[in-house]
Amino acid sequence: MSTLQPARRLASLDALRGLTIAAMLLVNNPGSWSHIYWPLEHAAWNGWTFTDLVFPFFLFMVGVAMMFSFPKRLARGDSRRKLMGHVVQRSAALMLLGWWGSSWSRVLWTGQDNDVWSIVLRIGFVAGAVGAVVLLAGAERKGLWLSVLGTGLLLFVVGAFGSGWDDSLLSRLAGLRIPGVLVRIAWCYLLASALWFWMPTWKAMVGWTVGLLGFYFLFMLFVPIPGFGMPDLSRGFPTAETPVDELFSNWAFWIDYHVFGEHTWSFRQLRDASGALIWSFDPEGLISTIPATATVLLGILTGKWLTREDTDDARKLNGLFVAAGWLMLLGLVVSIWMPINKRIWTSSYTIFTAGMALATLGILYHAIDMKGWTKGVDWMVAYGKNAIFAFVASGMMATSLALIDVGEGSLKGWLYGIMPGSPKMASFLFGISFVTVWALIAVGLDRRKLYFKV
Repeated sequence: MSTLQPARRLASLDALRGLTIAAMLLVNNPGSWSHIYWPLEHAAWNGWTFTDLVFPFFLFMVGVAMMFSFPKRLARGDSRRKLMGHVVQRSAALMLLGWWGSSWSRVLWTGQDNDVWSIVLRIGFVAGAVGAVVLLAGAERKGLWLSVLGTGLLLFVVGAFGSGWDDSLLSRLAGLRIPGVLVRIAWCYLLASALWFWMPTWKAMVGWTVGLLGFYFLFMLFVPIPGFGMPDLSRGFPTAETPVDELFSNWAFWIDYHVFGEHTWSFRQLRDASGALIWSFDPEGLISTIPATATVLLGILTGKWLTREDTDDARKLNGLFVAAGWLMLLGLVVSIWMPINKRIWTSSYTIFTAGMALATLGILYHAIDMKGWTKGVDWMVAYGKNAIFAFVASGMMATSLALIDVGEGSLKGWLYGIMPGSPKMASFLFGISFVTVWALIAVGLDRRKLYFKV
């Protein structure tokens, strides 16, 4: 029997998760990508903005939440092996949802793909994807969802054969972006969970955190890159004018291109005159998953601190703020050698943003859990309880708005056009309106106790 004790649920953790998802929706959905206030854009390369805090905040909270859920399940008798199996399933479901989001634009708006085989293909794709995600998430009626999955796969294959394997959805799947936000969350959650189940002590978690960040620091700064030489993190993204022998100025560029190739973020690809891919990169790429996992580990350490039974709330709050100050200072010191950079998730960025997340959590912990100030934060908590659903479904909505024709443009363009103010203000108001709509949806689901868990 485990000696770990379950901890009470923190409303401040739900609130911070919800606030982070709301911020993610805001920065992902401007009215126009050509008109954005600078804090709502990522830093072009080194440095940081408000937008660069969003993703690490979410990963940090993944780690904190683990220390409220894992001990609870261990205390009720679940084995570590069973829990790790659940983590693997959940991670796989998150990856499928990420790839689903990347292909959604070719599911309903099909262009020339409007014959019966195209329809069969898409019905099969939707049924198969939903069936697989629900089963991986832990469906109670497994027989039903196995039938949905099997039927979906059958229809998908029939539709693919009927279309002669020539359909825009199939083309999108063939060139699918492999990394992504949900894929990174899945891998970081999986790796951090495995480390905690293996060695759940404070010392081990600190050791792994320091080790991962130290390894990444040394590797990214001092290991020569084939064809380029010593890494140069002062160089940003290459352009069409960049000489071929200077394209791969850091290991993230080199590894993403050679491992993922075409299956990266399409906005960051370069081709030669013949159309051949000569450079690609993904902000959720392979090597930067190492420090991103350390972000989750820092969250685990925070969760372990907050669930201590021998420490009162006042001391816990003090610990949050003290740790926040030291981490932010350390991040700035490390940035002297390795700049703060979200694009390649540098070690300094990991440390600094963890400090920012700790400080923000501390403020909410004091206000909500200690002082009971819940007025006006219901929408944050509601967002936080359906975070993944809000992220995935809102992304589907955003894609749909951009693809529905209205006049000579899209529904999104029409909505942006009726917003008041300057182009930047109208773009900002569109984003705020989008976040507000989803806040209302989240609150409605919360009041009905409807939670979509993955």
